Order: sequence, then structure tokens, then C-alpha cells
Amino acid sequence: MTASAYRSRVDDAIGGQFQITIANTGERPIAVHTIALASPGFAPVAPTVREIELQKGGRIDIPTPYGAARCDSTVGPLAARLSVIREGEPEQDVEVPLEQPYDIIDRIHSEECTAEQVLSKVSMTLSLSSPPLVPTDPLSASVVVSRESFDGPIRVDELRGSVLSDLTSALPRTLQSDSNSLAIPLTITTASCEAHAIADSKKPFVFPIYLAFGDEKPVYARIPVPTETQKQLVAYQAAACVR
Repeated sequence: MTASAYRSRVDDAIGGQFQITIANTGERPIAVHTIALASPGFAPVAPTVREIELQKGGRIDIPTPYGAARCDSTVGPLAARLSVIREGEPEQDVEVPLEQPYDIIDRIHSEECTAEQVLSKVSMTLSLSSPPLVPTDPLSASVVVSRESFDGPIRVDELRGSVLSDLTSALPRTLQSDSNSLAIPLTITTASCEAHAIADSKKPFVFPIYLAFGDEKPVYARIPVPTETQKQLVAYQAAACVR
């Protein structure tokens, strides 16, 4: 068996997961029951349960979550931890070395640790206005970026939505050195009303933001979404998706 990692646009929008491609390079069929990432750079999470049978030469992409980044550790050695049954053998746990083309796991680890550092420099709040009179109209909202420990200018280059919500705003905008907060107006619309997308979305409130501190390159972080705001977004989508 071989295993390799990649991240799709959907994974990027959902957050907290990537894809592991499993290939059966042996002569006998293999049944895969569970899969998980094994890496010292991430806290372990419960294995993802899958009931997959791979014939000789078969391959499949499996969405695989990862835990909180351990920023004092490297990501390697990397492996896909699998529970498998080979034809004629009992179920067994195996670890398959995980290839990471384009250093994707290293990049995820770096992004997660950078996002953690960003929140020591700024705080962010997402707030929503009242629901629109027409449920399918855009929902008005704003993101407030407030200064914490960084004294220089902070530029907001990009805001992104999630699998279920699209965010639109006029960017870039800059929090100047002589100001303590910046309010960025935005609109939210429903990205998908497909039942499977709603049911399968594990992290519908992961909204990426890219900020540049002073003359540094933009870095990735996530906009915290309070529980009450999450409930408002769920209600908005439910109303917008009614046909």
C-alpha cells in the first residue's frame, strides 16, 4: 500500500482536514475500516471510520481530519494509520509512510501555528445585522479587527467564506498605527443549499482571513465565530434555502 496527502479547495474552506490517497499496490484486495494521521506535529484525533474495499491497483481519496498543531514539534515522521483486512487475514492496524507532495502537511502545520500567533497580535469579531426581509437577499455583517500587542499598521488583504457561506467585502483595508480597531463591512450569502453539503460540512464556520503586519507578507488566520453568531448563520441559511 501507498499513501499520499493533498488538500483540495473544499478542505481549505472547511478547515481541519485534508485528503489521504490510499493505493493498493499488492496482489490481494484490501478492506480499509479506519484511517487517521500519525504525526508528532498534530494532536491525535479519533480515526475516521470508512468501509472501503480496494482491489489490486485500486486507489481512493479519503477526507482525514487533523488535531491541534503542536508548534514545538516537527510534522515528521508522517504516516497514515489504518485498520485493514487483507484477504484471508484477520483485521490489523498498520502504518503506511505518508508522502506529502508540495510539503502540504508542513504547510498546514505552519499555517496553524501562524494563526495561533496572529491571535496574540490582534483580536477579531464577526457580527451580523438583522436577517434580511427577503430570506435569499445577502446578510449584512462586519468583522472588527482590534489591536492587541502589535503597534504598526495591520492590513487585511482577504476574507474567505466556508463551504456553506460566501463572504464579500471591499479589500484591502488597513488598521492604521494611530487607531485601535477597524470595522470591515461585508455581506454573507449562502454558498450551497445541497442537502449532502450541509450534512457533510464538519466546519461550516471556518472563515479564513489574511493579514499583513507592517511590511511582512500576509499570513493566514481564522475569524472566531461566537456560538450565538453560528446560530444566526444556521437560521439564515435555513431560511435562504427554503424553496
